[in-house]
Amino acid sequence: MKVKVRVPSSTANLGPGFDVFGAALCLYNEFEAEYVPNAKKTKFVIHGEGKKFLAIGEKSLLWQSMQEAFKVLGTTKYSLNNLNIVINNNIPLSGGLGSSSTAIVGGIMLANALCSNKLDKSQIAELAIKIEGHPDNVVPAIFGGICICSKNEDEEHGTVVNLPIPKLKVVLCVPSFELRTKRSREILPKMIDMKDAVFNISRVALLTAAFCCADYSLLKQATQDRLHQPYRGKMIPTMNKVLQAALGAKSFGAFLSGSGPTLAAFCSKKDAVNVQNTMGNAWKKESVSVKSYILDFDVKGAMIV
Repeated sequence: MKVKVRVPSSTANLGPGFDVFGAALCLYNEFEAEYVPNAKKTKFVIHGEGKKFLAIGEKSLLWQSMQEAFKVLGTTKYSLNNLNIVINNNIPLSGGLGSSSTAIVGGIMLANALCSNKLDKSQIAELAIKIEGHPDNVVPAIFGGICICSKNEDEEHGTVVNLPIPKLKVVLCVPSFELRTKRSREILPKMIDMKDAVFNISRVALLTAAFCCADYSLLKQATQDRLHQPYRGKMIPTMNKVLQAALGAKSFGAFLSGSGPTLAAFCSKKDAVNVQNTMGNAWKKESVSVKSYILDFDVKGAMIV
């Protein structure tokens, strides 16, 4: 038996929606598992991004996620001795595009497929959130589209709402340096000022309205943030310059993608290339090389292919 899963990248927060908003994008990682009952030694192969750095075997996040799923599914049939694993990575590592989330979702879905797809997407999401610790990348990776994710600590199941897909392009500039999510979270304050809380509440409301009403003129203000971007920006000295450059190139709104250091902008199709070049040039002025993308929103989420 051989199964293959495709999982989209994601951009989280979208500015003010810290750990709540996320959007799936048309850049994918693919994961393959082949059951070989009589194999004496497993194959674990990585192609593409991070092939020289990512852990394999028992230390692999993909395999660890498969193991968690096997526990939930109640099977001990599969092990590293009888599964051949192939990973095709197209998403940059530690860049703020949900690479680790694709491994978690991919691992759960591979295990689920090997066990006759006993888990539905809501159950897959519940397990993925448990492994990841927060929903804003794994949820859109599973369901696709733009998602609002709400979950209290005492809830067994969270609430997921899909917003209308805007007729926009997403421009992303991924700088050549990495920013570890753990460090990016550690720098955030434990307490915030009431004014900052109110500021973000208003921006989240505008962000929701912008997508629901297709009023993209709201996005410049709606993507502003005071909860995480000012603090993470200290580790990305060029952040504000690049975001302002994107706005100056007629993007509707610009923001830090997830924990960074990738920076993102919403724009029209006709302005996308100009926004991409302008953001890239702003990075280059600071002697930082970048990899850039112009992406559509993924609407299907993770799927077996």
